[in-house]
Amino acid sequence: MPNIHNRIKENRKKLGMSQSDLAIKCGVSQPTVANWERGDHVPRPDALEKIAESLGVDSVWLLSGELPANRGPSFQHLSTPIRHIPVFEWVDDARAFSKANAIRYISMAIQQREIFAISGLVDFDIMPKTTLIFDRNGTLAANTRFLARDKNILRLTHASEIEGSDMVPMARLIYSIRAH
Repeated sequence: MPNIHNRIKENRKKLGMSQSDLAIKCGVSQPTVANWERGDHVPRPDALEKIAESLGVDSVWLLSGELPANRGPSFQHLSTPIRHIPVFEWVDDARAFSKANAIRYISMAIQQREIFAISGLVDFDIMPKTTLIFDRNGTLAANTRFLARDKNILRLTHASEIEGSDMVPMARLIYSIRAH
């Protein structure tokens, strides 16, 4: 990524954040974030620190594209937290799902905090033996899939189907793992 504007935008998108989400975390307005991403403005030093913290990146890298010696790819990998992701068995009833206990855990190096997984979903386009990992803080975005509650039924659906419906988004699908 050649410049700060692209680095802000790409890292925000990678985390599934909207410009408004980043604005709230940085204490600025959404148009300010849009100006940063278009290259109309360069963030001030205090805002740069807030952006870096919100995106989970180094402020030096964000500004220059260069990583300090102790911040190379291996350091980034080793400093990513290991999360123990609870895996739940798929159930159609949203009330039963909210009371379910994890059947196992998956360990994964990942930045997101509010994550969980579901296995056993039988869906026309989900392969058998696939575990789906969701982020509870994921925002609606085009071409993404969501776990949603439609009355008291759980559904795996596309974001476009949620907008304008009575469905309540619960979490955004971020990964799928297929057992071999």
